Amino acid sequence: MPRAEPPAPRVSVLMPTFKQAAFLPRALESLLAQTLTDWELIVLDDGSPDETTDVLAPYLADPRVRLIRFERNRGLGHALNVATREARGPYLAYLPSDDVYYPDHLGTLADLLDARPEVDLAYGGVRWAYWNYGPTLRGEEAVGREAEVIASPPAAKRGERVPSGNPLALVQVMHRRQDAVRWVPREAEVSDRLELNFWRGLLDHGARFAYAGELTCEWVDHPDQRHKIIAGFVGGLSRYRAHYGVGEDVWLNFQPSRGMRTDERERYGPFAAPRPRPARDGLHVLLVGSLGFNPERITALEALGHRLSALWLPKTETWDSAGPFPFGHIETLPLGDAWRERVWAARPDVIYALLNWQDLAFIHQILSALPDIPAVFHFKEGPFICLEHGLWPTLVEVLERADGHVFISPENRDWFRLATGGRLGDKPTLLLDGDLPSRVWMTDEWAPKLSGRDGQIHTVCAGRPIGLVPWEEIAAAGIHVHFYGAQFHEWFPNWSREGLETGHMHLHPTVTPAGWVRELSQYDAGWVQIFDSRNGGDLRRANWDDLNLPARLGTYAAAGLPWIMRDNRHSLVAMQTLAQRHDFGLFFRDFADAAAQLRDRPRLAQLTANARAAREDFAFETHAPALIALFRQVILRRQQDAGVPLPSD
Repeated sequence: MPRAEPPAPRVSVLMPTFKQAAFLPRALESLLAQTLTDWELIVLDDGSPDETTDVLAPYLADPRVRLIRFERNRGLGHALNVATREARGPYLAYLPSDDVYYPDHLGTLADLLDARPEVDLAYGGVRWAYWNYGPTLRGEEAVGREAEVIASPPAAKRGERVPSGNPLALVQVMHRRQDAVRWVPREAEVSDRLELNFWRGLLDHGARFAYAGELTCEWVDHPDQRHKIIAGFVGGLSRYRAHYGVGEDVWLNFQPSRGMRTDERERYGPFAAPRPRPARDGLHVLLVGSLGFNPERITALEALGHRLSALWLPKTETWDSAGPFPFGHIETLPLGDAWRERVWAARPDVIYALLNWQDLAFIHQILSALPDIPAVFHFKEGPFICLEHGLWPTLVEVLERADGHVFISPENRDWFRLATGGRLGDKPTLLLDGDLPSRVWMTDEWAPKLSGRDGQIHTVCAGRPIGLVPWEEIAAAGIHVHFYGAQFHEWFPNWSREGLETGHMHLHPTVTPAGWVRELSQYDAGWVQIFDSRNGGDLRRANWDDLNLPARLGTYAAAGLPWIMRDNRHSLVAMQTLAQRHDFGLFFRDFADAAAQLRDRPRLAQLTANARAAREDFAFETHAPALIALFRQVILRRQQDAGVPLPSD
């Protein structure tokens, strides 16, 4: 006779887990301690690479515990949909493997649902971030107003721990089983709004929520929580891909509630081409670190017939870019105990280490462990944050270890030569901005100028509005500022609000590279960082602003826009020198002066023509051959120093 199916439990507890073996015992023991014992646990191991299977093994002896394991990570939405399908109980509860139930949690919520058939979702109070206690993540005011708060969550405040506005953590919820609403899978969208959108779906289908009136669980606070990986400052698209092991074959629509948003297929689709034919004398370049903005530029090296592999910075900040990428054909070498063996098996010809101060310790580690491979170090920033963070010795050691250097400007190169007292020697050097965009985005889809339509001054700010104050003077000068990027609106809410009140601020969503020319060329000019330089021509007196080249410069160059900047021609300023060289800089003393120059239509037309003519110099493809030549030069020097016979010998 077939084995009889055991009776359905009162509650099905769903436990998604990934790479949290250390947390599992605490979560599982909190379930075993429940006063309500009529439950089943469905553990969905979403491809964990750690000791999760070993930790779970003794708990599987309990017949109430079932394990479903994926060979690779499929994402939380998919895991919850599978676990929901497998659940047999009329009530569903959630115990993410890094969270904790208090003993009365399941009983309290199940009793509420039993007693109140009109309620579809019950929730207990939650402890979170160690010192926070309350009925919801949005405080007591959300109780009884769940539908309102979930439909229109308040805007995230500066430092907000839950920027999505989600009021209910998974761990605090139990709801009646239903089949109408599904969790959003990774294939559709990656967002820290996953829970919020599910609660919205339930409400759209008529669900009613109720608070059980007691503190019954804990939402455990730690750096690798999913919402922090997605929307935290040390998070973002690259961090998400690295943490969950998302491969090059997966395109993501990454939409965090805070931070940089990227639909990869839209952004990088033009670079999803077959692997170019390798050149007979092509190099194998090992990238080490991260790529900053415009990472697709690196495919220009592949197009020249060279092979790329990479050791990526494990933890990036929200704006930074590190692989694996769905575009190009960069072989990601996994970090771990055997990473050196993997590098030697790959046999790279040269290391290309880049790009920011956050990468320095990682680059130092890799270069120190691989002294026999020629290396080129590309540093896109001034040195001052390195000094602030105690990284100056590391920076100097990396510069000394590298066989060649790439500096972003003559000012940066000369500053480092002064600061290191000749310790860099005569090593080969190249000048190359660290964030140049690809030529692919430099289309001819020019838009008519808004100023030609209404006679007003229309400018654009496509990055942080540093120094663009006060609004009273900007508006009095008659200058309209079009501010792009939802993430920047969030980072500068007071500035945006003050600007909107003047009638001269206009907010726009982020414009992707495919739309740079079509969208941004309608403006008269673009604002760069506004500051007063005080170095007086002495680089020893230079600061970060003097040496910096903001990433937006390439965006403005692609769109053929003149740059608006403070008149610092009495000092040495890297972006000022660049603008002077191409004669597309508008240098102003005050906002009235800026407005007067922007109303000088013949001169503005000349600056615009100059900017459009200079675009090629801001395309990474233009400089890729020189970068390869630098690689070959350092390789040749290493061979000569080692006494290796050259082909011409």
